[in-house]
Amino acid sequence: MPTQTIGILGLGVFGTSIAKTLCKYNSNIIAVDNHESQINQLEAILTRGVIGDITDKDLLRSAGIGACDTVVIATGNNLESSVLAVLHCKALGVPKVIAKAKSKTTREVLLKIGADKVISPERETGISLAKHLLHNDTTELIELDEHVTIVEFQPPAKWIGKNLAQLKLRQNYMLNIIGYRNKYTKELNIQLSPDYIFKEDELIMAVTDNNTVDHFEEYTNRSV
Repeated sequence: MPTQTIGILGLGVFGTSIAKTLCKYNSNIIAVDNHESQINQLEAILTRGVIGDITDKDLLRSAGIGACDTVVIATGNNLESSVLAVLHCKALGVPKVIAKAKSKTTREVLLKIGADKVISPERETGISLAKHLLHNDTTELIELDEHVTIVEFQPPAKWIGKNLAQLKLRQNYMLNIIGYRNKYTKELNIQLSPDYIFKEDELIMAVTDNNTVDHFEEYTNRSV
């Protein structure tokens, strides 16, 4: 995978977590924040750290934001700041701009002015947690959009010892299996074949629609 240059505008908890994760994958990280302490804290992992206002187009240009493959506008507290940051990034030629938003209205505005994607971390985490609390058979729920979710779960007892071909999960359960992992080693294996046999000590990862998630126990516990 070619090395990417990622811009992060705003180094709060959200922006900092993105930067710390990206550095593990040898990405070039350009960060802009108006607090010197935030820049200094991440100095060791930043390709370039600039202290300043993310709404200042000239500052963004001099920071090298225009050379980024993707820019994440990681602060969503001020609509005007987010709007200007999106507009400036697009004007500087950034191919992909992802912005954080705290409300539906902000999301709609940012998409309309050119953001390629708008995320609401608190809302999405809250939805995921709520669904996880409702579905005890799942260990992880990741909502990709309003229609599709990745779900990780322990296979029902009725599946143990049977293979994919026998269970016909896509037809019977509307589950598209994408991998499995041992509970103890945690390593995800995506090499699946029709003769894969379900085991008690493994967790299954699948893509499904949100309606299936809402009735997950009902689907997976019915007769095979």
